[in-house]
Amino acid sequence: MRFQDAVASSNDVRDCYRVGLQALLERDRNRLSCQDTRRISGSLNLDAAVAGLYPGQPSWDYGIGIKKTEIKDKAIWVEVHPADANQVQKMIEKLAWLKNWLDNRGRDLMTITENDFPYVWVASGRVSFQRTSPQAKRLALAGIKFPREHYHIETR
Repeated sequence: MRFQDAVASSNDVRDCYRVGLQALLERDRNRLSCQDTRRISGSLNLDAAVAGLYPGQPSWDYGIGIKKTEIKDKAIWVEVHPADANQVQKMIEKLAWLKNWLDNRGRDLMTITENDFPYVWVASGRVSFQRTSPQAKRLALAGIKFPREHYHIETR
C-alpha cells in the first residue's frame, strides 16, 4: 500500500497528505535529510491534523512515507521534541498515544509501519543525556530510537 492511500483511508487525516516532506514545519524539515529525496513518497503533520479532534492528548508530530517499490511504501514516525532525560516518560506516552491511534484510527498506516524502530525522536535542541543512561534503555525498550539533533532518513 502507498503512504498516500493509507493516509486517505483514515477519516482523522484524510485530507492531510503532502508530497515529499511538505507537511513538516520548515524548522523541523531542516532537521532531516536523506540520500534520495525521490524515495520520500509523502508526509503527514499528524499533530496538526488531530489537534482539534483530541485536544490535550500527547499526539505524535509527523508520519513520513518511504517508497519501497512503485506500489508499496513504509511509514516512519518522527517526533521533534526537547531531548532531556526528564522528557523520556512524555515520549513514551506520546508513542502509546500514536500506537493506539494507529490501531484504532489509522489501521492502513499501521500496516505499512515496519518493525525496524520506525519511531524516531529528533531533538529540538541539544541531546542532554547519554546513550548508556537508564532513560536511553527505557526508550529502547519502548521502541523509540535514541534522540538525535539531525536524523538521516534511510531511503534504500
